[in-house]
Amino acid sequence: MIDKVAASNFYKDRGDKIKQNWSLYEFSNRMFDMIVKRPDLASYRKKHSDADIEAFCVYFSKRLRQSIENVNTKRMSSVVFDAKYIYEFYPNNTRVQTQRLLEAASDAWEEHLFACSACPNQCLKEGFEITNMFDNLEKTGWPSGNYLK
Repeated sequence: MIDKVAASNFYKDRGDKIKQNWSLYEFSNRMFDMIVKRPDLASYRKKHSDADIEAFCVYFSKRLRQSIENVNTKRMSSVVFDAKYIYEFYPNNTRVQTQRLLEAASDAWEEHLFACSACPNQCLKEGFEITNMFDNLEKTGWPSGNYLK
């Protein structure tokens, strides 16, 4: 997997270099890839630059934080993808395009969970632990890509 979404979108300082932010960074890249490869989002891609799609993926993934925390604390059984997150970013989005983006997000999440299931880092469970993965990214490339095969 090649980064389309910059890791720097997920931290400002050492305190932000936590496993949950790493997981959101990885998810946002998968979401970007899913948006790019889905034929039903071709018109969306024509209207939005890569930079805009990147900004949307970052925004959407960060909006999942509360839902992830709710799953970890057993308040909910699964992460919720809310159309509200899309309308917050794209207020004039159509219902059809919103549904397609939600489907892309859901597909990316399933792919992400599959990769996470084989990863020893447990980013979703140990979300608030500091990680050196952001620091190592430049040296080692995409460290968790080996788990998605």
